[in-house]
Amino acid sequence: MTFARPILLLLLPVAVGLAAFALARTTRRLRRLAEGFGGEEAAGRLTSRGLVDFPLRRLRVLGLAVTVMVLAVAGVRFGPGISLNASRPVDLVIALDISASMGARDLPGGRMGRAKEVVGALLDVLPGERVGLVVFADWSHTLAPITDDHRVVRFFADSLAENFLGERDQGTRVSAAIGEARRQLDARREEGRERVIVLVTDGEAHEDEFAVADSAARAAAGDLSIWVAGIGTAAGAGLGGDGAGARFTDAGGPPVVSRLNERLLRGVARAGGGDYLDASDDRGLAELAARFRRVPEDGEESGGPGDPVTWLILVALLLVAADGLMDRPGSARLRPASAPRPRPRWPPQWLRP
Repeated sequence: MTFARPILLLLLPVAVGLAAFALARTTRRLRRLAEGFGGEEAAGRLTSRGLVDFPLRRLRVLGLAVTVMVLAVAGVRFGPGISLNASRPVDLVIALDISASMGARDLPGGRMGRAKEVVGALLDVLPGERVGLVVFADWSHTLAPITDDHRVVRFFADSLAENFLGERDQGTRVSAAIGEARRQLDARREEGRERVIVLVTDGEAHEDEFAVADSAARAAAGDLSIWVAGIGTAAGAGLGGDGAGARFTDAGGPPVVSRLNERLLRGVARAGGGDYLDASDDRGLAELAARFRRVPEDGEESGGPGDPVTWLILVALLLVAADGLMDRPGSARLRPASAPRPRPRWPPQWLRP
């Protein structure tokens, strides 16, 4: 569960307190009315309702209605994880892994094919936003500086291939990619824009995991977030050929098998203040796009039938209607005149007349 305007949640205790205060004042006036009728029993015979007890059931219903309304005003969104702030423009740098391990074919179309789909999905959900593209292996290089012309980014991303690099084993330095992406964001920094780095990699880094996480934490430094899109599978695949058999071997030993390193990637996302998503399948890719989407789809975040705020407002209206039914004549049972009146536990002393 996330909120577009979490500061408005501070209204919740205030709103519930005002509802309790209003019901307490109403109860006080009704008690005076009952005294004017000659007491509780006489007033009950005339009005067919109880006038002297504090309506605790009504407070519960109104408190729930107020809670639902505040959640709607705060822009609640149901779902796992965090999302970007849809009200702020974005500067995004995509850091794409093009090392030898991205040539593994444990996914349909290979890892590089899936990585390019991730780039395309991010561009689709960020129309008009500024995006840059960095590629990395044992080094990092900026292919497209931050620009609002997505055609440039698409052109460079589509040109990437598994044999983009000629050397057999380039290694992978995630920390270098993070540093290069941060430099691109700093070079065209503008106030008021959300700054984001998205690493698209299998996590086959030739670095210490703690050192990589530390570099992510230092790069984030409170004013940007680092997200990670994982590419690959835990089972992995051999490198070279079609992935079924590995041509690459480890110093003449067993074949080299590249696997998705989720532990490292989750650590990077956690240290960078973002989130990790496995984008290896269509479901993960769709979730990644949903987290970054700026333009609502039909019925999403737009007051349509799929918007949770719409349903929350409907629930709140039904609760208010239920409260009105509780106040109708005959909704409260009258106690016999001989029955002792229990000492009320609610409202607290400061709200009692």
